Amino acid sequence: MLLPHIRTDDHGHSVVDEIELKLMAPGGGAVQEGTYYRRIQALPQEVSHWQIGHALPGHFVDFTRPETSTFIAVFSGKMHLTVSNGEEVQLTRGDMMLAQDLSGQGHMTRFLGNEPCEYLLIGMPGGFK
Repeated sequence: MLLPHIRTDDHGHSVVDEIELKLMAPGGGAVQEGTYYRRIQALPQEVSHWQIGHALPGHFVDFTRPETSTFIAVFSGKMHLTVSNGEEVQLTRGDMMLAQDLSGQGHMTRFLGNEPCEYLLIGMPGGFK
């Protein structure tokens, strides 16, 4: 499964790309391409903490960096992120991403739309396995 990913490049800018969240078949085996599964899931991940957030439309957070690799899941509303090179990512209900821009300028966050944004932040030292 590919997810949006914010990271710091070799020049200290935050950039947007994609990162793979590896999935496993029932029983822990590798997912085989072309095989139908009723259920697959991600490998177990190490986490340090989690936090639920609520932000009203129009709220703005200037450039900041996460303290550790952070998994973001949006439950409602719209979260708009802009990285230091100008690229943008918009997350809405059901979207997930990994923020790993731990150095450099970081990213800006704006909350858009007509409803509050409810989201989950999960600290993941080392990122995805």
